[in-house]
Amino acid sequence: MNETPRTFYWIGLSIIGLVIALYILFPIFWLFLASFKTQSELAQLPISFWPESATLDAYKALFSPTHQKGQLLDWPRLIGNSFFVAISSTILVVFFGTLAGYAFARLHFPGRDLILGGLLVSRMFQGAALLLPTYRLMTTLGLQDSTIGLVLLYSAFGLPFATWIIASSLREIPRELEESAMMDGASRLQSMAMVVLPLATPALITAAMWHFVGAWSEFAFASILLESNENKTVTIGLASFVELFTLEFQFVGAAATIVALPIMLVFFFGQRYFTRGLLAGAVKG
Repeated sequence: MNETPRTFYWIGLSIIGLVIALYILFPIFWLFLASFKTQSELAQLPISFWPESATLDAYKALFSPTHQKGQLLDWPRLIGNSFFVAISSTILVVFFGTLAGYAFARLHFPGRDLILGGLLVSRMFQGAALLLPTYRLMTTLGLQDSTIGLVLLYSAFGLPFATWIIASSLREIPRELEESAMMDGASRLQSMAMVVLPLATPALITAAMWHFVGAWSEFAFASILLESNENKTVTIGLASFVELFTLEFQFVGAAATIVALPIMLVFFFGQRYFTRGLLAGAVKG
């Protein structure tokens, strides 16, 4: 009899969760469906939920150099710039985060735990408070309106959290495995590369996914640092629809779908690693 209230409790929570999910996902799904509609179909009342005759005209227009949308916003270049910035900064963050995380997990030095905790505290600072000093710093260094500058900036902001995730995960790996490899003649670097890091793969993938998604979707710093159309990213291109055109939802939906697609693919293929990496890096770290 005690199981009955528990069952109703979980059923109630499931219903509430389903309602919240539908509330959040409905506008996103509607915008996705709008990308397959025509402007006349979106203008008619009442607006139909499903496309009456699905079309890819909005997607073709974004990539067409002869269409107004394709002329003012070079979407292949925007996508290329975003991939370059996101992938390059992710590689730098994972590489240096792995080295720093290993040092925090395995080496003893004064203030180690205090510094590691400080890396996590640094995530509490809001990005908006750093916009002006970051802009002045990048201008002084000559890195304004540069994708390289954006790569370095994202790497600097992403490195503390990646280091914390990786260090927390490496602390869960028994030292005896590494010491055994070193007793067999392996150097510390070899034991780290061949023994420790393969066991920390979920944490490395988690750090990479977390940073890639953040770098791909970041808008605030990109909007103040990038000025020329040749260097802009997809988030700036998406925001430009409000400034350059009347708000035609089929084009906004197509652009939003293009921006969201890499993020959905990343989580679709790496979800199990992401979950395992967060648990390994957060339970005892």
